[in-house]
Amino acid sequence: MVKTPRLETERLILREVHEDDVDAIFNCWMRDEDVSRYMWWKASDDIAEAQEFVQFELGQIDNDNWNRWIVLNKSTQEIVGTCLVFWNDEDTEPHWDVSYNLGKLNWGKGYTTEAMRKVLEYAKENLNMLECITTYAKVNVASANVLHKLGFVDEKIIAYECSGGELVTEGIICRYESK
Repeated sequence: MVKTPRLETERLILREVHEDDVDAIFNCWMRDEDVSRYMWWKASDDIAEAQEFVQFELGQIDNDNWNRWIVLNKSTQEIVGTCLVFWNDEDTEPHWDVSYNLGKLNWGKGYTTEAMRKVLEYAKENLNMLECITTYAKVNVASANVLHKLGFVDEKIIAYECSGGELVTEGIICRYESK
């Protein structure tokens, strides 16, 4: 049985990572510096990093505290991005956290908000998530817009390391509370 459930929205399918997703993941977002600019990871032209990502995600399938989805365009069946809800126990205050990214060709279409709305619904109903805390780069207006549409509220500014540690900028911690 696959732990990560298949979820659907009006335009998207969210499904578990498959071993044969490597090329699509690599081409969609992993090698694009514009996508990785405000993420903790750095873009790479080495497909082996996409293979490592897929193997890591396959190893997390049975981890109840790690739920990663590949996001597909329902009409084309093409991978457009990824989203994640996970228990972050590396911070001083353990909490549920989220992450997402979308291939640049799919920016501005509302896919991230649509996918993450479904992920948050799943987390509330199946993971008993009462609140979620995440951080975004203050200059990443698109990500801020997604989080605010989802109901996250900004709390404080912190130093934020991204692009594999090559960029340190202001980050904003924000909180979502289940209703």
